[in-house]
Amino acid sequence: MRFTLLFTVFFAATHSCKSQVPQDAEQVIIYTINGNVKNEDEAYFTQINDQWQTYLNAGNYLQSEGVYWDRDQYNYPEIGYLSLLMYLRNLRNAGGQIQCSILGIVPVKEEYFMLKAAFLERNVQRKDLADIKFIISIYAKKKDGECRFYSTTEYHRMICKSERITNVNYVIHPDHDFSNEEAMQMEEFNDRMADLFSIPPLQFDYVVANNTRDLSDMFGVHLFEYSYEPVASGGMADTYNNIIYAGNNSAYYPHEVVHLYTSARFRGRYHHWVDEGIAALLGGSTGYKIEWHWEKLRRFLSQNPDFSMQSLTELQTYIPNGAYTTDFRYAIGSLICQKIIEKEGMQGIFAALQAGREEEDYFRIIENKLGVAKSEFEGYIKSEFSKLELISDEELKALRY
Repeated sequence: MRFTLLFTVFFAATHSCKSQVPQDAEQVIIYTINGNVKNEDEAYFTQINDQWQTYLNAGNYLQSEGVYWDRDQYNYPEIGYLSLLMYLRNLRNAGGQIQCSILGIVPVKEEYFMLKAAFLERNVQRKDLADIKFIISIYAKKKDGECRFYSTTEYHRMICKSERITNVNYVIHPDHDFSNEEAMQMEEFNDRMADLFSIPPLQFDYVVANNTRDLSDMFGVHLFEYSYEPVASGGMADTYNNIIYAGNNSAYYPHEVVHLYTSARFRGRYHHWVDEGIAALLGGSTGYKIEWHWEKLRRFLSQNPDFSMQSLTELQTYIPNGAYTTDFRYAIGSLICQKIIEKEGMQGIFAALQAGREEEDYFRIIENKLGVAKSEFEGYIKSEFSKLELISDEELKALRY
């Protein structure tokens, strides 16, 4: 599931921060403390602030030895942090610059301190403008006499209400009304996926909130590339730490569970259209079964028969029909997976999930499994969607799960 927002604000560096590391050609991160901070002279602020700056300057963002991040609960920084850390790594490789502004470091519960930071990219044409790329929260605590960073999810696992239903540990936002009935539905789906993928049922954490805005507090990344979609419902799977983040007001999120299983069986060996396709086929998306998404695309193509579908890159977006909840990858990718299953069963999907990560690999799958060459892809998709049985608006409503 994706969340999108481009959030641009006015920024004047000399007035918004109290201290700033001088810029030079080799400096990737311009490190500042926001002008609203009032406690920067506190000993805890200085220690945590220095450790954070040392970590960012070290550049080894994903190291797992626990020098900076505690690893007792999760082996890797969670997926939201990875988005930031990979962005910083790519920026370092490209010779770019970004500003990290510390918005606050404050004591919270259980002897933890919360660090909140914004990452801003300067506008090339206008030096007084900046794009906010990320706003994050992490937690810090002394361990064995040293300052260690902890993820927001790990912190909320401790302070929030939790429920364990067999293999799933729910971490519940304070405003969410937890449903045992939905949790049992989730457990049944988890068991079905285990059978389908021929592995034991997965155990995972499930962070649940009423919407994506509440989820961001539990997620620790309040603003990033896919934040704040027009429909405030969605989530994502952290396949490295076996965590599902659900901002769908439900303990049932089958789409994201499928991602855990594809990763558990074939991590890193598949094109993301195969991954999204099978997740949408088996688990639906945005609270609707896959037939709902197929009908949305069928209607769009019937009204826009000349719409170009040659480039997968250009199709990695929402269908421009005003609904904001249907993605080409879900609708098209799931149909391709369905056609493969009809011919070869799940063994065909397993083969597709091991066929490679590049676009050429994906089209090779389609040609090998369905006999459709890349040049025939657009015509094939339009033809198959035109054959689908029409679904009325009333029937669409019934496809919500």
